[in-house]
Amino acid sequence: MIDIQLIGLFNATLQAATLLFIAALGELITEKSGILNLGVEGMISVGAVTGFMTAVNTENIFLAVLVGVLSSSAFASIHALVTVVLKQDQTVSGLILTILGLALSSLLGKNYVGKKLVTKLEGVTSVTDPSSILEVLISQNIIFYVAVLSMLITSFVLKHTMFGRRLEAVGEDSRSSDSMGLKVAKTQFIATCVGGAFAGLSGVYLTLSYVPYWTDNMTSGRGWIALALVIFGGWKPYRTALGALLFGFLEALVPRLQTYGFELNPYIVKIAPYVITILVLVLLTIYKGGKTGAPKNIGISFFRENR
Repeated sequence: MIDIQLIGLFNATLQAATLLFIAALGELITEKSGILNLGVEGMISVGAVTGFMTAVNTENIFLAVLVGVLSSSAFASIHALVTVVLKQDQTVSGLILTILGLALSSLLGKNYVGKKLVTKLEGVTSVTDPSSILEVLISQNIIFYVAVLSMLITSFVLKHTMFGRRLEAVGEDSRSSDSMGLKVAKTQFIATCVGGAFAGLSGVYLTLSYVPYWTDNMTSGRGWIALALVIFGGWKPYRTALGALLFGFLEALVPRLQTYGFELNPYIVKIAPYVITILVLVLLTIYKGGKTGAPKNIGISFFRENR
């Protein structure tokens, strides 16, 4: 029989990993098109606050999830407009999006701090106190299963569909893609908005399930960890999911260690994902000649007149 403490750790790991992975998967899709979006933190925050506000005011969880996802996608379209249409610097635009998203979320959510949800995202089964790995797996809420399904679908789409090939082609060489008749700007715009939608889903998972309340800056750097996850996973959905489990495990482990009297500085855990990601990049540089898997055109705006 597996110790109940380990079962609790496994459950907490899955929940923390789900939040990180959904946001990272959205950024992976965006970056596959060649667009770098550093605004993940801001997009998660926008999705979190709009979803929470909707849940408090309507008590309709489905509507809250929908509003959070669409709000974040619309917010991401600002980045798409600035970088894809107006051809401005992607790094600067992404950083501004994070700052704007956090500020906007604080403004919108100031009257919702301390409010409690009447209803929240519950598990799909009636199991509330899992005592086995199987019970943990079947007791998650619907967003967990959406995350797993999204990983499978994204992997399939990227490898086996025309849209996936077009997305990768645009990210690898936008000028050649344009020469072949592919709609570079349209593909990048859609990919950026899809990435925003995933960040919004991560946000609503945060405030409607993971910690069902709202307070300022509750994203706590998770958007930046999601960005690191994409690099850690080599721009591959499965590897990104494994990285999310690792980083989720670190997040879930700290409070449990403190329960047993182990004093571990929480800041060490916060920086661990970035340190691990850097180590992965170093290893890739050594063993694969610097081939990290990143799209060649990432962060580079496409100008048709430069052909």
